[in-house]
Amino acid sequence: MTSRLCKLFTGTILALGALASVSSTPAFAAEKPLEVYAELARTASVSVSPDGKRLAFLSPYKGGKGIFIYPLDGSKPKVLPNPEGARLKGIGWGSNDHLIFIAQFNRRGGGKMTKYGSRFTRTMSLNVNTGKSVILMNDKLNRESSVQDKKNASSTGSFMHILPNEPNKILMRRAEYTGNAYTRAYKVDLDTGKSRKYKTFPIETGSILTSPDGEDVLARTEYDRKTGKYKVFSRIGTDEKKVYEQVFDTSKNPTLSAVSVLPGSGKILMYDSETPDSRASEAFFTIDPATGSKSSYNFGVALPTGYDFSPVSDPHTDDMIGIGYTDDHYKTIYTAEPYKSWQSKLKKTFPGKRVSILSRTEDNSAVTIYVTQGSEPGEYFLFEPGAGTVSTVGKQYPELSSADIGRTIRVDYTARDGLKIPAYLTLPTGKSQSQGPFPLVVMPHGGPLGPRDNAGFDFWAQFIANRGYAVFKPQFRGSGGFGYDHLAAGYGEFGGGMVEDSIDGVRNLIDRGLVDENKICVTGGSYGGYQALQLPVVEPDMFKCAIAVNGVSDIVAILKFESARSGGQNSGVLKFWNRVIGDYNKDRDKMRDQSPINHIDKLKAEVLVVHGEDDLTVPYEQAEIMAKGLKKLGQSGKIIELKNDDHNLTLAESRRKLLQVSEELFAKHLD
Repeated sequence: MTSRLCKLFTGTILALGALASVSSTPAFAAEKPLEVYAELARTASVSVSPDGKRLAFLSPYKGGKGIFIYPLDGSKPKVLPNPEGARLKGIGWGSNDHLIFIAQFNRRGGGKMTKYGSRFTRTMSLNVNTGKSVILMNDKLNRESSVQDKKNASSTGSFMHILPNEPNKILMRRAEYTGNAYTRAYKVDLDTGKSRKYKTFPIETGSILTSPDGEDVLARTEYDRKTGKYKVFSRIGTDEKKVYEQVFDTSKNPTLSAVSVLPGSGKILMYDSETPDSRASEAFFTIDPATGSKSSYNFGVALPTGYDFSPVSDPHTDDMIGIGYTDDHYKTIYTAEPYKSWQSKLKKTFPGKRVSILSRTEDNSAVTIYVTQGSEPGEYFLFEPGAGTVSTVGKQYPELSSADIGRTIRVDYTARDGLKIPAYLTLPTGKSQSQGPFPLVVMPHGGPLGPRDNAGFDFWAQFIANRGYAVFKPQFRGSGGFGYDHLAAGYGEFGGGMVEDSIDGVRNLIDRGLVDENKICVTGGSYGGYQALQLPVVEPDMFKCAIAVNGVSDIVAILKFESARSGGQNSGVLKFWNRVIGDYNKDRDKMRDQSPINHIDKLKAEVLVVHGEDDLTVPYEQAEIMAKGLKKLGQSGKIIELKNDDHNLTLAESRRKLLQVSEELFAKHLD
């Protein structure tokens, strides 16, 4: 295969262990064009087909993402057409000839959900030979017409498993509420999209664990929202028995999930996401189907303390092959062969770099990997274990060298109540700490409960650093990844402790001489957008300007929105927000007091509001509420609308708009 790759790729072919000889990058970097950061990653989601004949990846195409197919026999690559009006959200191989992907479409006309947004999502299949795409489980849609007109259909189901014994079919699941409510599994044809019922389960079914070939159900879970009972069932053939039960507080969501059925022993591996740090070793445990006994699970490798862990699964069998976590960067510890051996070899090829294994062929002859170091954008490679070679596929941002990247450092601090807060500071490009104090842009992350930042590449932060400003990312209480205790400290602190943590972090940087206290602005998206509005209200003299992207301005209004679209107070969504913000019925006064719109008269900062036209997470109404208040205050109150975009800055044009207004506003207040 290597000789054919030489014709296909313009990059380097490396023998294992040879990378250390690559020449160093230039030591000087000038200001880079805005377009370099605004464009979507040049290469993303690289995956090899099960038979090893093709590579698929996403790359910028006509303002969005396109699917690119590279045959590994050296024949001509091609761009496959997206369904009309679709935005791609991710791709993966469903068979040797089919890609499965998530697409988002415009919603037309009436229907209940048009009140909350104008887009809907479908799982689709694309035949790479014919270029024809179909909606999977399309026979479950309300009408057989064009993609965009299937607007009132309920979900067409979610992916469960590739079926290697039936090459052009996959397993999907779907909740159905017509007549008696059930969760059903279907075998779905990748060419026609049509489904055939395979298994039926109670509607309360959560996880479904299958055999490596997807043909047999080995275990499943159920959760009853009314009683709080969480049950685990072991299943062999048609026989099923309950092997574990735990009762949860019905005002909260269950914290257990089934991970895998372990080969050999048949034990069911479980994960409890809310295990206190003092008992972190018990977060993963097994249930013996024969006895129902519960035991801690030993991965056979040393795991660091103070982090959240998640299982890593094989793309073909869905078996657990390792465990992932993030310290300052995402890392994977592989526990199964051949992944352990591959990781060991690749560490020698890429010394000092981080390597993630993305996909493999069925015979393990070819593997796609993602490699990065420090805060630099990553690069994709094809690894051939048998030949012992690694070949370049493509870089995320080939225009950026090491010298163009602002260095990201840890700047942990202690909050006012004594809680230790992790944090990151991206220094202006080419600068060191000793050259401070710097003008600062505070960038709280979204979520707020669960997500976190790390020290890896961030196009938004790196653009700001390239313009000469430091970027501060506080990992306030409630941030995920730092252990359950840190996350749990965020319950009820949406507009309280989380906001105070960000302020305390800025003060720490000022005291350390890293930040110019007279040149500070704030920006962020989602919950970070909320903080971008709230921080200048709480500390009017600290912030000179703010840019809120898809941010919350009125907490009561957005919880009313969540309640209406999710099914009321007993929904899992409202239970989550009741823990994070406060009780929707009892804590209205607190929510009003913590809403930026209700204290807008305190603002001294210049504020810009940026919002996606089709945001289904934070409704556009939130931007309109804030814009109206800003006009009364004497500011322009103009909304920078991201046309045809959602909550996640999906389009290059949206990123371009955001970076343009950021550059202008920060230059006005920070230069």
